[in-house]
Amino acid sequence: GKRTVIDAIIDIVGPNGAAVVIETTGNSRVIEQAYELTHPDGKTILVGVPNKGDNISIYSLPLHFKKVLTGSHGGDAMPDLEIPRYISLMNAGKMTLDGLITHEFKLDEINKALDLFRSGKAGRIMINLKQ
Repeated sequence: GKRTVIDAIIDIVGPNGAAVVIETTGNSRVIEQAYELTHPDGKTILVGVPNKGDNISIYSLPLHFKKVLTGSHGGDAMPDLEIPRYISLMNAGKMTLDGLITHEFKLDEINKALDLFRSGKAGRIMINLKQ
């Protein structure tokens, strides 16, 4: 039969699903798939926000046990106030982003990047998608 993206993900994470699934699209069908791909004891975190009235349909029984479905509100950032402030601080020479990105890797070096990230010996790591 025809293989789906879900089949490919299950091949990677195993038949019980992933411990944590972070959904960033806000697409209701993708949110449902993210929840389906979450282990019964796992957590689905919604970052993307669906359009009003675009509801999701899930099997909620696992929520009564250990499965978690939660949303992320993106912190307390106010970009319309903060970004101009950062720009003026940078223009005044009082703030710099130099050294923020400490390493850059190509996509095919993602495992090296993850190892470095886990070591705690890097600042921000950039993945260059252009091969």
